[in-house]
Amino acid sequence: MQVGSNVRDTHVNHKRDNMSTESKRRCSFLILMVAIGLSGHVCSGGNVLLVPMPFFDSHWFGLAKIGQALAMKGHVVTVIVPVGIVKKRQTERPDFHYETFEDRGTRARLKKVQERYFSVAETMSMNECFIRLSVSCTKDITKHCDLLLGDRDLVNRLKASRYDVVIFDPIFPCGAIVAAILDHPLIAILRGDPFFLGHKATGVPLPPSYVPHFASDFTDQMAFVQRVQNVLLTTLTPMVTNLLASKTYGELVRKCIGEKDTIQSVASRTDLWLHRTDTILDLPRPSMPNMVQIGGLNVRAVASLPKELEAFVQKSVDEGVIVVSFGSMYRTMSPEKAEIFASALARLRQKVVWRYTGEKPAGLGNNTRLMSWLPQNDLLGHRQTRAFITHAGYNGLSEALYHGVPVVCLPLYGDQPGNAARAVARGLGVKLDFNTVTADLLYQAIIQVLTNNSFHVTAARLSRLSRDQPQSPMERAAWWIEHVIQHGGLPHLRARAVELPWYQYYLLDVVVFLLSVCSAVLGTAWCSCYFMYAQVLRGRRSRNVPFTMFAHIPGNFAGYYFSYNIYHRKRYLRLI
Repeated sequence: MQVGSNVRDTHVNHKRDNMSTESKRRCSFLILMVAIGLSGHVCSGGNVLLVPMPFFDSHWFGLAKIGQALAMKGHVVTVIVPVGIVKKRQTERPDFHYETFEDRGTRARLKKVQERYFSVAETMSMNECFIRLSVSCTKDITKHCDLLLGDRDLVNRLKASRYDVVIFDPIFPCGAIVAAILDHPLIAILRGDPFFLGHKATGVPLPPSYVPHFASDFTDQMAFVQRVQNVLLTTLTPMVTNLLASKTYGELVRKCIGEKDTIQSVASRTDLWLHRTDTILDLPRPSMPNMVQIGGLNVRAVASLPKELEAFVQKSVDEGVIVVSFGSMYRTMSPEKAEIFASALARLRQKVVWRYTGEKPAGLGNNTRLMSWLPQNDLLGHRQTRAFITHAGYNGLSEALYHGVPVVCLPLYGDQPGNAARAVARGLGVKLDFNTVTADLLYQAIIQVLTNNSFHVTAARLSRLSRDQPQSPMERAAWWIEHVIQHGGLPHLRARAVELPWYQYYLLDVVVFLLSVCSAVLGTAWCSCYFMYAQVLRGRRSRNVPFTMFAHIPGNFAGYYFSYNIYHRKRYLRLI
């Protein structure tokens, strides 16, 4: 018994020792993991400067979300805004700091021009409207940037603040000039290609054989005629935008930075390009190490709807809800177009939530609720939502994609036709022409999306792909911005292509050299053959020997060209 007791005691003590050893190992492992985590990517609170564009509120929303994420991580975020809207911005984002300047009404005029063109957009193509808008805004955009850079007190305050990084929107590249003046690292946040700057600012090639122009409705599978159009668009657009950018910002760059600089050369010093693109809605294309995809930046967790809106949605029971929104810029439809939409929506059994401002359409159905603003992300994420009628803006499409909602696209301008084309190519929905749509066409498109189960299956699959990421787009953007702050810029990631003159970038000097070498070789060979041939003729003439090089040719054909008498040989030599 004593022996058995000793064995049991020994076994218990041994087990305790093993448990103690295992506990020590686990504790050591946890300490090691914590140490590794703390020794990794650590960035103390930085000082971040945002330079937003003066209009297009949708661009401000994306920039503000980035700033919000940085502020939550302990960074100090400062925004340059005109005096006239500082109170509005402070209300929207009280966690930001603000630097102001007097813009002398340029932003207000830009907003009025924008609203005027969009109010008559239904009488012309939306791309024509967008081009005219860009040209009309050139003067005030230049003035806005000039007033910002010309405010010496503002510039002195910015220099004294010692910012760690400047973040800007390339559609308004004044931020790049600010970063050059302050000599700070520069980050761009953009959707698609840099509009004013062209791909020369990024150094990335854009082969028109399979990379569609950002303003076209092509995909990467183009017919011959589409490829011809794409080549022309890809070639001509940089020429036009470079001229426009030089006219708009050239004098400012020369005045503020240097005579040899251009807005393209200034923007090419950008350390990081944060592209609001993804691998699902956007097509594969060349990229550079300093380009990071942050598509779906605006998507967030679904919040509860306001009580009245939730009650309206719940009344749909099994039929569900359809969401209609055309974004923040196209707010007011013409009465005729509004009647078309109201008539089509009234025929549906589903409830409809429609973002709409203006006079209530006469044909509005009882199933439709009009709202001047709606919680779009939360509505699209609601379990009752069945479809989304949209202008194919990227923010709305990315939310629909994330929440798995099929779409009916009616693109307006800019990148929206391309967004819609890719959504259709992915099987997410259908596309209609906004300018020619009728109530019947709209109704049939909605019914097609609602009843064809393939759209819902595809939307669910794309939603799973969109969610399956190691980082959220916001986390990825914040990590890279902190990476720039921590290392004081990322010049080693910039492509050397941005520094090459155009003839070197396209290898024209190499082509000319190779053509010259080939021409010299061929010319030398031809001259040598000619010289040898002439020597043979001269030797035969001196000996009065018939020329028989072509004697093997049947008949009298050879004799016709090369007679056996000296007269004809002399004549032939004169002819050649």
